Amino acid sequence: MLLDLYRSTTAYTHRSTVAYAHRPKNRITASIDQIVEGIYRALESTEEKLDGRCDDIYFPKDLSISALTSKIEAIQGELVEIQSYIARRPEASPSIDRRNNKSTNIHQQISVDKASN
Repeated sequence: MLLDLYRSTTAYTHRSTVAYAHRPKNRITASIDQIVEGIYRALESTEEKLDGRCDDIYFPKDLSISALTSKIEAIQGELVEIQSYIARRPEASPSIDRRNNKSTNIHQQISVDKASN
């Protein structure tokens, strides 16, 4: 019985080996090349997807930070110009009309301190 099992297994293995050996080598090579090509295509598309996600995550933040930095530098430059303009003015008056120092609000407002006394 054990000998019959051995013979049947050996015959099956021999038949499959013979069938495999009779396949043309270029057909096997073409199949392997096709499988490998598919794997590389899948890897490339996965890599592109991951690169795109990383770009979406990191680069917009970096661009917005550099844009904000540029805006801050521009505002600081404008602030320096305004400060130098104020320092060069001959006389700074709180009134729009230097001859008339009256408030532009003609209605007298009651302050909280006056109302409570």
